[in-house]
Amino acid sequence: MKISLGLLAGLAITFSLGCGKSDAEKFADSYCGEFAKCCAQAGLPSNGSVCRLLMSGGSYNSQAGNACLAEMKSQVAAGTFCTSQGSPSACDNVSGDGSGSKKPGETCNIDSNCAPSSDGKVACASVYVNTAFINKCQVQVAGKVGDACDGTRDGDSILPYSSIDATDVAPRIVLCNTSDGIQCKSGTCTALAAVGASCGYTLDCLRSAFCNPSTDKCVVRVAAGNACPSGDDDECMDGNYCASGTNQCAAKGAIGAACTTANMCQSSNCPTNKCESNGLDNLGLALLCGS
Repeated sequence: MKISLGLLAGLAITFSLGCGKSDAEKFADSYCGEFAKCCAQAGLPSNGSVCRLLMSGGSYNSQAGNACLAEMKSQVAAGTFCTSQGSPSACDNVSGDGSGSKKPGETCNIDSNCAPSSDGKVACASVYVNTAFINKCQVQVAGKVGDACDGTRDGDSILPYSSIDATDVAPRIVLCNTSDGIQCKSGTCTALAAVGASCGYTLDCLRSAFCNPSTDKCVVRVAAGNACPSGDDDECMDGNYCASGTNQCAAKGAIGAACTTANMCQSSNCPTNKCESNGLDNLGLALLCGS
């Protein structure tokens, strides 16, 4: 199961200190109980304690919580909960007031808590400190070549340039987007190398290219059926891998396709010579399960 850090933050709820269990606690018991089974399948701790710890601090929407559990139970009955490509969509609104009025630096649960900004994308960003998440609204400004930067946005991922040992969420950061042809390098937005330009690593090249180790120059990624002489998947276009037997790029298999290695699958999961849906090694699930 693939679980984003944003979803973990969005599922933060408040536990009652009263004698009986609150609706929020009952929701957490059901939700974390099912995740415990997925954790056990993945060989991770499965007592549910870390899951309950992470789901603390915030508001609880009982209507959304009931819808979340209903969709979850449907997936459990179908046997797809632990192998699905995402947590139930109905779970997205379990926590948060949805007012969209929080300012940068203020505590939040989900992105929609935060007020929009003309400076750039606003997100409810998280940092994990002392066994707990700190969630605050953050403005993520799109940088330009030459701008000082805090990290690189590569698709859905943010690769920080600054220390990963941050103790708080910065209210404003500058990100260099690879979709704009730039990355954050040595603290400055720098143009990705074009085809034919010198490179040290594939990450230095435009995402449509890879760094050829023989020439140390960026080369266009090749399509399925074409040679990948170095045997590296990075030589192939997105959605393809370099087949070891032929050293030719081939399309990755969908769920159910035959495989011998994980890189042959779109899901990157080949447990029994068949591509299967999987996110059990996902950071989100690892955090829910504990270590």
